[in-house]
Amino acid sequence: MDRSHIAPDDLALESARVVAVETGGVWLETGIQRGCANCREGRGCGVSIFQRLFRLPRHRVFLPTDESLSVGDHVVIGLAQRALLTASLWLYLAPLAGLLASALTMDLLFSSEWLTALGGLFGMFVMLVVVRRRQARQARSGQFFPVLHEVTLRDAPGSDC
Repeated sequence: MDRSHIAPDDLALESARVVAVETGGVWLETGIQRGCANCREGRGCGVSIFQRLFRLPRHRVFLPTDESLSVGDHVVIGLAQRALLTASLWLYLAPLAGLLASALTMDLLFSSEWLTALGGLFGMFVMLVVVRRRQARQARSGQFFPVLHEVTLRDAPGSDC
């Protein structure tokens, strides 16, 4: 899919580091910076403390590119804001809508609390399956692959990064 027509202002940007190189692209690790600048200096809300305390995983993403990159290079990637918004809506609203619709239906049909709760959980589960299948289909389409915005730092040969 050619996304060269997407303006840089329409991209959500994220810094990442190349962790593996494959034919046709590279694997990137995002989440290099944890928390805001104040958190990293110990003056903020403390989000970075919780992230270090619970050792939250860094996210890996595949970037299809012909650019000559090597392990350790730092890049800025972009994802269309519309794609990000669409994915977020499906991920958060679809299961919630399934939970509410099923719970309301069960409540109207049976007026039993435990059946209402069970129906809500069933509806949420069904919508999570729908979202997962939709996500897999979209991943194959390439619509949600990031684009290389810029290379910010090239790893020097022989350096340990």
